[in-house]
Amino acid sequence: MAAGGGREAPPYNARDAREQHDEQAVRGGAEHMTTREQLEETINSYAAGREARLAAARGLIKVGRQDLDANVEVDLHLHTFYSDGYHSPAGRVYEAWRRRMRAIAITDHDVFDGVPEGLDAGPIFGVDVVAGIEFYTNSPGTEIIAWFPDGPRFLAWFSTGKGQERIETIRAAKKKQLATMVAKVPEVFGRFGLKLEITDDDVDRYLRGGLSTKGDISVVLSLKYGDLLRERGLARDVKEIQLKFTTKAGMLDEPLDVGSLDMSPEAFVRYVLELGGVPGLSHPTELKNKEEKTNRQIRDTIWRLGEAGLMAVEVDGWRNTLDDETGLYQAALFSAMVDEYNAAHPSSPLAKTNGSDDHNQPGEGLEMGKGRNGNLLAEFGRYTVVEQLRAAQKSLTEGRRERRG
Repeated sequence: MAAGGGREAPPYNARDAREQHDEQAVRGGAEHMTTREQLEETINSYAAGREARLAAARGLIKVGRQDLDANVEVDLHLHTFYSDGYHSPAGRVYEAWRRRMRAIAITDHDVFDGVPEGLDAGPIFGVDVVAGIEFYTNSPGTEIIAWFPDGPRFLAWFSTGKGQERIETIRAAKKKQLATMVAKVPEVFGRFGLKLEITDDDVDRYLRGGLSTKGDISVVLSLKYGDLLRERGLARDVKEIQLKFTTKAGMLDEPLDVGSLDMSPEAFVRYVLELGGVPGLSHPTELKNKEEKTNRQIRDTIWRLGEAGLMAVEVDGWRNTLDDETGLYQAALFSAMVDEYNAAHPSSPLAKTNGSDDHNQPGEGLEMGKGRNGNLLAEFGRYTVVEQLRAAQKSLTEGRRERRG
């Protein structure tokens, strides 16, 4: 014990002490910043730290401008630099305010780390922030998105660490998976006569929060080799790199070794329900892009997951293009699938949600509240869907909703 009976101080670590000093300096500086440019730089700075970013938010509500637009009132699928996004949680809320939006959801891949900051920033800007998460599953195109609209209840649970073993198991497995994928870059692109690599310096240079998802690998490849990949006709942008290389079997993609953990979509639906959240199916178009499912098979997937407890389908997003089977826009197609399901299950209907899936990655071509080239639809982005999700969560936590399947 130290003198005076107190607990001994931890060993001095020069790097930790330097980082703490730097964060305190930035935080203190943010309190006195007055220019919009300075504050906007700080609010999206990973190095600045959470408190400095929130201080910048308090400054921006005074000097910022609502100078952007949106097609919708809400965007329920957004990423931050806590997974493979490029802006901070507070920065995402600030952008929603600039676009005069009423609500957003922070839905990073496999982690909740950025949600508390987003919830703190919400009241500063008067934006309703919904806690969320998006899970990869063992089906390459099937991702389960979840929302926890009761912010205080979410924070109370998150602070305990209870029930988060699944998330930590996935986090550890992804660290090994991504290291293996990065090591494959020279071999995979060598097949095309290219000498490409991703180094530790590249990760530090091109990423905000380190290497945490497959999307991060796509970002590094796009920023470092994008011109070359376009010149060779291999990939036009970061999204095409993701589809053709990063998440494609036989290319960079590697299985996630989580031992005996059930990674099926149904398992994630059950997990979200156990946590008191509202589980949904992300971007059904990816079932066609990555699993080569027909519309009938996508419809069957929605029914199977619905009967397992799914409560929503993301019918609208930036992928809303013409469907090759029906000639319908995909938002109309998936909306019709949900209508069919709901007609057969009137006591447990699926909500129709939206989401730009905006990561704010360089060259991504997406916008919060607008999608790609402004293709998000107002009818699926009204604030009433947040109220619907909130009512659904309340019914779950009060035990009034009948569990399906």
